[in-house]
Amino acid sequence: MLCPHCSKSISVAAITEQRGKGLGAQFQCPHCAAWLGRSPWLQRLKMLGFYAALACGIYAYVYQEARHAMIPAAIFALILLLVCHLMDHLHTVEAPIKDEAPDPGPKYR
Repeated sequence: MLCPHCSKSISVAAITEQRGKGLGAQFQCPHCAAWLGRSPWLQRLKMLGFYAALACGIYAYVYQEARHAMIPAAIFALILLLVCHLMDHLHTVEAPIKDEAPDPGPKYR
């Protein structure tokens, strides 16, 4: 994984801080201390697309008279799954606070 805040590679074994549970879980980048997460709505839509495609495929296999309706529905569900998968990226939930040095003032007086 790449951190969207510092653009450094993150190993899953290096992650020590985590908060939240389920689809809204967030973790802290070990390099820059930014909290990262994914969109819970896109993850829900992705799961909905997967299970809808699976259910439509099984239903079309078992009941041959419903194939003309279930195959397009399964294709639509797969398209929903793939689009949500492409849009679901890590994003910075909370950026670390930067310690700024005080302004020394004008150089030339």
